[in-house]
Amino acid sequence: MDASSIITSGDGLCTATAFEQYVSGRRTLGAGAVFFVESGEHVEAVRSQTRLDDVVFAPAGSARRTDPRVVVYHGSLREPGDEITFDGAHAVGLGEYVMVPLLSIAGPTLIRQNSAEGVAAFLSDADTAKNSGVFIDALLSNAVLLDSLPSFLGPIREGEALARVHVTAEGEYRDGPDGLLLGIVGDGREEIEVRARECEGRGRGFARIVDRGVLEADLDDRPWFARYLAAIELLREGDGVPSRPTISGFGGHLVRALDELAALSGVVCASAPYLLTGDGDEWVLVDPPSRRRTRLGVDSARAAECLIATGDESAAVALLAAELGRGTSGVASMVNEVQVRFAAMGLDLTTSGRECLS
Repeated sequence: MDASSIITSGDGLCTATAFEQYVSGRRTLGAGAVFFVESGEHVEAVRSQTRLDDVVFAPAGSARRTDPRVVVYHGSLREPGDEITFDGAHAVGLGEYVMVPLLSIAGPTLIRQNSAEGVAAFLSDADTAKNSGVFIDALLSNAVLLDSLPSFLGPIREGEALARVHVTAEGEYRDGPDGLLLGIVGDGREEIEVRARECEGRGRGFARIVDRGVLEADLDDRPWFARYLAAIELLREGDGVPSRPTISGFGGHLVRALDELAALSGVVCASAPYLLTGDGDEWVLVDPPSRRRTRLGVDSARAAECLIATGDESAAVALLAAELGRGTSGVASMVNEVQVRFAAMGLDLTTSGRECLS
């Protein structure tokens, strides 16, 4: 989730980008790592292990303001209800996920799973969205930052093993406040980097509160989970997205066979195009990598869904013909027209589907 839209401080965007990297564990700040230090007594030891492109969030009164790598904060983020401010402004509050249905989001809010129950609730809400198409309102707010989302998505990319380090009040280095133990204050930078590389994978950000093997199994049962997280991102963007749209694949598909036949379970990865309801009978196809949006009539939207789901134009023709109760010759031109239209825009719907089939 993009922190730059909800918090700026000091040098503005850099601080916002660094804070997002700390919250998510996803690299947004070039090659640097982000250290969030709870106790002032550890700041100098942490600074001694940082590099020029790192950022250190340090409690007020504990660090020299002349160090450009240091961002001073007031307050704490230890318990739900806590709040921090940067340079005396731009407050960010802390909430826990199990309380999300009761939270009133009045300003920038960091929401952590915070417990095994919180992780379970997050998975359960994903199931609800998948089965019924209903997404939790708070997750769609641009004022909300969600903790450790990449920990649901599998191995991180080369060079991103050490994106963030949470330094606890007890002097532990962790991948986030509830994450994997990477070392203790006094350990060298190389030691914690080795630990981070050796223990990558799903569940890193929750290693202190859940069994990583159990979480792996839970996520294996939800191969569409990355697509769910990407759908949340898409709905939060707002620009060009209708208010509370239906997203095909969540609460059902345009093409009924994709819900009824196990052999046609549709796509599961985050990079395949999404079909959202538009104005009236229109649908909007969104290509995640480019964020390009294209309006379609309902029959063209069905044709696009068939192309994405099957990854093959001939199979898409057969699927659409069955859906519409027409002969294949009667729908072949429609499917081809949709395929050619998007190919001219640089988007091959069959390739997008084929790469993401379950």
